[in-house]
Amino acid sequence: MKITTDMTIKVAALSLMLLVGMTPALADQKVGLTDPCPIKIENWRGKAFYEILFMNRQANGSGIGYYYNSLGKDLEAPNDVMDARFRALNADELKKKYGSDGVLFNGPRRLVANSITGTAWDGCKERVISTIPLRVLGLFETPDLSKAVTGTLPSYKVLVSKRTNTFFFNAGETVYELITPEGAVYTMFSLSLKIDPKNTIESLPTLGKRLTLPEGWKLRSRKLDKDMTLTSTADSNPPNTIVLDQLEGNYQYNAGASVKK
Repeated sequence: MKITTDMTIKVAALSLMLLVGMTPALADQKVGLTDPCPIKIENWRGKAFYEILFMNRQANGSGIGYYYNSLGKDLEAPNDVMDARFRALNADELKKKYGSDGVLFNGPRRLVANSITGTAWDGCKERVISTIPLRVLGLFETPDLSKAVTGTLPSYKVLVSKRTNTFFFNAGETVYELITPEGAVYTMFSLSLKIDPKNTIESLPTLGKRLTLPEGWKLRSRKLDKDMTLTSTADSNPPNTIVLDQLEGNYQYNAGASVKK
């Protein structure tokens, strides 16, 4: 009886030690969007924003986590200063402070859409990191978390992005679209300066010369003759999908766009 009791105590102690040593992400792998609140972001084309993804590892090696995003939030310093602060962030320090299996830095970014309406989550609570105000705008999934945390998000691969929002593009704007070999159209809604700091709104007309597309993929640009919207819903089935180009420009599936324009 004494042996059984000693073994029980040792097992319980070991279990407690393991639990205490786990990050919140490892202790609880459940990830979901709760406590929605409406957001409206107007006249944001070309403006800076920043995104940090706190990811949880899944059993198959994939990752799922929250978008913490500054869209619609006022920034206290000019773009170059805020860009530098964002680039200086340390993933290991953020993992220790907030708990996750991996931290991805998405940006610095600039919005290509003109305006947004939609939903933030977690009651629109702010998480301020290096003076950057962030709130949860959705969930992101990546097929290989280990590759993602090394800075190699897959380009020209269809990825899941669970958000509830509508991007608005004004008539007269030029939009940039990737077309998959199967004929699906993805419209760019934001660009990234992470890989190429000169990849700005002003440089988009030369994008086709700077990308190397996989076989069967096409890039096109077109000037809108009327307003256009891109809508996504966090719980849609099938889920909302995006594609990244090699400069990490972000394109959302556009069901209303035709391959023939």
